[in-house]
Amino acid sequence: MDDAFGAMVRDYHRDAYDGSGRYRSHTGETRDGHPEWYFSESFPAETEAALDRVRETEGLVVDAGCGAGSHALTLQRSGADVLATDVSEGALRVADERGVDRIARADLQSLPAVADCVFLAGTQFGLGGTVEAFQETLDALAATTEPGGRVVGDLKDPFAVADNHVAGREELREFDTRAGIAHRRMRTEYRDLVGPWLDLLCLTPEAAREAVVPTAWSVTEVIEGDGARYFLVLDR
Repeated sequence: MDDAFGAMVRDYHRDAYDGSGRYRSHTGETRDGHPEWYFSESFPAETEAALDRVRETEGLVVDAGCGAGSHALTLQRSGADVLATDVSEGALRVADERGVDRIARADLQSLPAVADCVFLAGTQFGLGGTVEAFQETLDALAATTEPGGRVVGDLKDPFAVADNHVAGREELREFDTRAGIAHRRMRTEYRDLVGPWLDLLCLTPEAAREAVVPTAWSVTEVIEGDGARYFLVLDR
């Protein structure tokens, strides 16, 4: 499939964006791609708190799914040893051009270095769209982090997505309200490029705690924000 996301953020970075970036849901509905979101130098309170939990760790930090590199740059400027990874070659090129020192192309299942902390933003913690896929990701991260390592990643509460009409509401599907579990399906489109369909798990904080139990990780903290998104701080 095309690297539509990478092309969108690359063109925005080079002042060549034509405004056609969009996210399409499984229903056919679309919403604006907002590439400017990936270039912010300030973040919501819950993201700032999550970055502080990353800074508490020592050693190598992997910013997995780094996108345009904004979080990696922030951590790098505060003195952290950061390796930024993504599956999008276009996004990695932008991160490199913006000054991220170390980049590598990799997905969550095959990080290229053993980390002391892995940071995941953009709700990609839920890639795969099921609790089982979430647990498989946690198992893979346990295999690529040091003993005593940490993972800090975000998810969305499906009730808040549905009730607050936030970005992603039109993408919700298979919402089990009793279990607090749903998933979203979306893809990025830009110009004539079409990215792959992504299934993203949505969990309430309570459901997330339950999903973590069978893995090597423990939930140290849940950092909630004003909207649907929250961060899990996991230690082992």
